[in-house]
Amino acid sequence: MILKVEVHGVFDGESLLYFSNRFVGGAGRPVRLGVGSVKIYLGVDPGASGGYAVAYGDLDHVVVRPWVDETEWLEDVEALKRHPDAESVVAIVEHVPPYVGKAIPSSAAFKLGKNFGFICGSIRAMRIPLHLSRPAEWQKGLEGVKAASGSKKKRVLRDHASRLFPTVSGITLKTADGLLILRHFLIN
Repeated sequence: MILKVEVHGVFDGESLLYFSNRFVGGAGRPVRLGVGSVKIYLGVDPGASGGYAVAYGDLDHVVVRPWVDETEWLEDVEALKRHPDAESVVAIVEHVPPYVGKAIPSSAAFKLGKNFGFICGSIRAMRIPLHLSRPAEWQKGLEGVKAASGSKKKRVLRDHASRLFPTVSGITLKTADGLLILRHFLIN
């Protein structure tokens, strides 16, 4: 059986394709499409307009999701943790700075801090190992990022993610950072 979903490429029944019940299962329970167990990695941009990326074992099996709300986040992470092919789940979250600059209103900084706390707290409550990655670390080596700021920087990051993952669908301004955070963790 050949399936194509919002992942990196096309895979047969031998590969793990499951991300959450919304993608493949639908019947309220996980669907086993893989053979054996894999380590699942979750890269997260905690911004209110951020997103997350999931890698099943490596960067050849990736899916991205925009941040929607807390309920959907909890459902997705719980589904990953309970997946029958999951050996373990590891999370990598962008470590937000305590001061985001004069150009960012305090209300936006508050939302960023709230989301960061919720995401890290939920990961820790589910006993998933949590790694934090500062923007300077995961953006290192990505040309044009240092010189840009604001929405231009987000576009530069999206362009890097699209270049590095040409077959992943769903790469947007919301999902690019999570994918690049995940990539940085897995290649270093």
